[in-house]
Amino acid sequence: MSTSNAPDSNPPPVTTSPAVTAAATADAIAEQFRAVLVTLLAIVPDLQKFDSKKIKRIAASAKFGNDAIIPVINLVANVPRMKESNLFDVDAGHFARQFKDQVVPLAMQLIEFANDVMFTSDNLLAASSVQGLQVYRLAQHAVKQPDGADLQPFVDTMSQIVKKTMNHRKKPAPAPAPTPSTTTTSQIPPGAQGFLASNLVSDRTPDKTNEPEDVADRFEQALKDVTK
Repeated sequence: MSTSNAPDSNPPPVTTSPAVTAAATADAIAEQFRAVLVTLLAIVPDLQKFDSKKIKRIAASAKFGNDAIIPVINLVANVPRMKESNLFDVDAGHFARQFKDQVVPLAMQLIEFANDVMFTSDNLLAASSVQGLQVYRLAQHAVKQPDGADLQPFVDTMSQIVKKTMNHRKKPAPAPAPTPSTTTTSQIPPGAQGFLASNLVSDRTPDKTNEPEDVADRFEQALKDVTK
């Protein structure tokens, strides 16, 4: 039987760009996050939105809950006339304590997880930023070559971005003057500025590699390099 009209059983592979792959991966993660958030929001009954205007007043009353609720529960349970006064909701008191003891520690883990997610995001951005600044540094050199005119728009754009980014950065606080009885200026490693100086004064361990310690430090160094 002829198979000339049959569809090709081995179609050519579909090429996907890195941008599409990255977007699909991020979309998949975001979709799972949304599903988890919907579940979490539905779990807690009467979940109240955080209000910075009220938190101080509420916290002032809530701090008595750790020690005061249990004695009141015991009193109401053992003295009928106090129970009859209906001044205290025993079930609500039990729930408040159990909520704090069992649910809040889990919420703290969620906060830690959220911080880890944001830290991961910053690390991803920082790593790509360092690579991007290295490309910019290379383009600054290449644009001066006879065939480098096509790089000029990129160099101009990046120049504006770098200047704008650096202008938004806060200037480091001046290092505190050392007292004669402690440490002299010569003991501070070169480049120590701001609040880091106080830590560097006590840390006299020599820098063996003279290399940036992490991605953020490499980003700082890259910014300095491209603006020299």
